[in-house]
Amino acid sequence: MKNEVFNKFELALYGIMIFLILREWLLPIMMLTGMGYVELILLFILLCLLFSLFRIPFFISWVVKICYISWFIVYVYSDFSLFSSEGIQFLFNELYYNVSLILQGSFFYITNAFQSVLFFLLMWMLVYIVHYWLTVRLNIFYFLVLTVIFIGILDTFTNYDGTVAIVEVVLIGLLMLVFLYIKKLMLQSGASFNWHQYFKLALPVLLMIGVVGAVAILLPKAAPQWPDPVPYIKSAANQGGRIFGEPVKKVGYDEDDSALGGSFVGDDTVVFIAQAATKQYWRVETKDFYTSKGWESSGDTILLQQISYGQPINHSLPVGPEGEEQFAHIEPKYPYDFVIQPYGLVSINVSGDMADQVNMAMNLETEKIATDYTGEYMYHIKYSTPEYLYSDLTSTIQQPIDISIREKYLQLPDSLPQRVIDLAREIVKDKGNDYEKARAIESYFATNGFRYETEGVPVPEEDQDYVDQFLFETKYGYCDNFSSAMVVMLRAVGIPARWVKGFAGGEMVSSDGELKTFEITNNDAHSWVEAYIPKVGWVPFEPTIGFSTNRNIEYDFETDAYQDEMLTVDDDTKPENQRDQDETMKQGNGIFAGLLDFIKNLRFLLYYALIGLPVAGIILFFSRKLWMPKWYSRWLKNQNINETNFEKIYMRLLKMLELKGLKRKEGQTLQSFATEADEAFDSPYMSQITAAYENYLYGNKTKIDYIKVKESLENLINRTSG
Repeated sequence: MKNEVFNKFELALYGIMIFLILREWLLPIMMLTGMGYVELILLFILLCLLFSLFRIPFFISWVVKICYISWFIVYVYSDFSLFSSEGIQFLFNELYYNVSLILQGSFFYITNAFQSVLFFLLMWMLVYIVHYWLTVRLNIFYFLVLTVIFIGILDTFTNYDGTVAIVEVVLIGLLMLVFLYIKKLMLQSGASFNWHQYFKLALPVLLMIGVVGAVAILLPKAAPQWPDPVPYIKSAANQGGRIFGEPVKKVGYDEDDSALGGSFVGDDTVVFIAQAATKQYWRVETKDFYTSKGWESSGDTILLQQISYGQPINHSLPVGPEGEEQFAHIEPKYPYDFVIQPYGLVSINVSGDMADQVNMAMNLETEKIATDYTGEYMYHIKYSTPEYLYSDLTSTIQQPIDISIREKYLQLPDSLPQRVIDLAREIVKDKGNDYEKARAIESYFATNGFRYETEGVPVPEEDQDYVDQFLFETKYGYCDNFSSAMVVMLRAVGIPARWVKGFAGGEMVSSDGELKTFEITNNDAHSWVEAYIPKVGWVPFEPTIGFSTNRNIEYDFETDAYQDEMLTVDDDTKPENQRDQDETMKQGNGIFAGLLDFIKNLRFLLYYALIGLPVAGIILFFSRKLWMPKWYSRWLKNQNINETNFEKIYMRLLKMLELKGLKRKEGQTLQSFATEADEAFDSPYMSQITAAYENYLYGNKTKIDYIKVKESLENLINRTSG
């Protein structure tokens, strides 16, 4: 009775630990893929563990698990009840449709509901395998190692922080190893269970693990001593180009925007260092002509304005108040032939003797400031961040817009699908002024199922419009997709708008008083929107999901809109979902991104594997009594028996006999079981091996003739095979 209670307690303890470890597998997957219903999936895992704990007959547990999966599918993917005729019909339709797709080899079109079924089956198998390793093999070490490696990879190459998870898994793993080792000692010695003896063995080790864990958590930690090697490896890989015929670009500033779309891989090469009081959007140029595939400049001739150092620069953007000027110091690290500009640009100076070597001129069409020098130098920018009065932004007083602005920044191609225009009008239909209309379009993407992605982004076909494809077909992409869509929709409702290119704010690396130093990399290359608002002029807008706005608005009267405008570029210029991509790449994710693209191009093979592995696993499980004894037999025959591996070989022999139908009963001595085995196979060999094993256990190792043990083992295997 005491042993039975202990076994239940032990299994329950193992179940809790397995649940905690599997939870650490599941949570990052859910977080990184955006999957929902985590609690329901964890509940399924808990259900599987409870069935194992109470040894529920497999036909009952299978029925309950299948019913749970069916309920989940109907609950999540339909509005029906599982016990209604519509719900049952929905399940059969899903099953029939997806099985047909599998038989046709069209794995790409498998529905989300069926993918969820496959995911549940995978969890089912994983729980069984881990529980088998733990309770039968009494070995969990390899699974713990895989768990730590899995979390470590996610922590390194994604925005998932696995610090706490790794500590939890290691502590749980150490506890499990202690319990399993004590269990092995009890089985080997044949000792009956005693609570006092058990805790006498376990308690010192558990206390040591607890003290070491607490000390490790509480003590101060040194900063990393080695630089991250991944960025160097990534840079050496020179990623970009094409993978299996699919276009894959390297992220960074590109002059040619006539054909947008396609995936890109990250590049954290530092392109310039900026010292400024706050994080900025660094503007380079604007483009005005939308071709249905990308952006070009409409000017036939290039009009240049020479830049005189220290003198005011004339451009179309508003400038902040006099007396509130600030300075930004820019040190180029990449041989770009242009100057970056903060909003509110006033003037530019070049350091020291370099002023005579560096010439600058502004393109009046694109407002790009070009330079003829690409070597190392530093320039200093004087700027005053523009402030926008909320009353001016939302003014309903009609003011004429210059004809040149209307003609240039309301251009749309004749081929633009009507549904793009209709959508834009629907979004702004109840808005009273141009600013509110622009804000409505800016915020539309965050609430209508769009998502930020840098991989798997399609290039529009010849007869497709880039914006139309994004708005109605894919609904995912990166900054170029979001910003282009907003410019086109603004123009569709009569608001002049232009496409802006430059860099997001970068990463702050140091601070000296009010002056902060930012590193801007190729990963920070970005595009956004400027809309022309009457009475104010050009105002920046940021439609890309997760990025923050770059507007400095002064509220001269009380309004509820204040809370919506509180996000500023100083808070952060990276979105949460882009940190899954861009910020991760900044930590050296180039190789990982390339690997993901490689995997996506092999998706059909993966779909075959996704279907084939569970099926193969189920077949192997049900046929294990046919193939596992042969595997054990072959393995045992190839072993040379000695003091170091005798125990392991004997345990494998017991397992082989169990698969043959001879299982050692609880409390049965080894010699009694050996006699029973010899009677079954009409041989003396199991008793001979067991006698040698007992000598091995109780210290008489010198009396063991391992050559004879090997002969007895081979003879026994031959008998069992026959």
